[in-house]
Amino acid sequence: MPFVSQITDKPRKFRQIFSTAEELFQKYGFRRVTIEEICQRASVSKMTFYKYFANKDELIKFMMETWFRESERIMREVMEMEVPFNEKILLLLKLKEEYSQKLSLEFFAEYVNPEGDLALFIKEFYHKSVAVFIDFVKKAQEKGEVRRDIKPEFLIAVLNQLLEMAKNQDLVKLYPSVTDFSLEVNNFFYCGILPLEKAQK
Repeated sequence: MPFVSQITDKPRKFRQIFSTAEELFQKYGFRRVTIEEICQRASVSKMTFYKYFANKDELIKFMMETWFRESERIMREVMEMEVPFNEKILLLLKLKEEYSQKLSLEFFAEYVNPEGDLALFIKEFYHKSVAVFIDFVKKAQEKGEVRRDIKPEFLIAVLNQLLEMAKNQDLVKLYPSVTDFSLEVNNFFYCGILPLEKAQK
């Protein structure tokens, strides 16, 4: 899911930098990709790059903010749909699958093990996502679609433990792609160990 469509109000060269960096980061991770590579592939000068971003980290932060706003918009749209909760979950899993297909193992490894200034930013980014998820669960509980006696914070703790597993590269490498590992985590979280066709009924 390219997110450049979410910044149509920005100048053309800004969008060229954004879309090129998004593609390179997803393919090679943040660390390996240089500003020079981004500028060369985007056909812009380094002067143009620095006109919009102070450094590579600022570009990454802007990109993640864009991803978060779009993900939040989609999640809230799904939340408002008049369909059963399990169908909402399937829709979210489908969207996640489409997006994660673009992510490389390098990107995934760096995302779960950020360094320096990005570590704090990604932590804040994660907390925003958690707040949206808790709101999602509470609304489902109000409608009786999720057990009312389970605390959303408990679900977050479980999710955190599952995400910790993503740091285990030996485990992640057991799967053909990041998408397969990501789907395994999500399917386990929502469906447990039951066959998917039974859990989704």
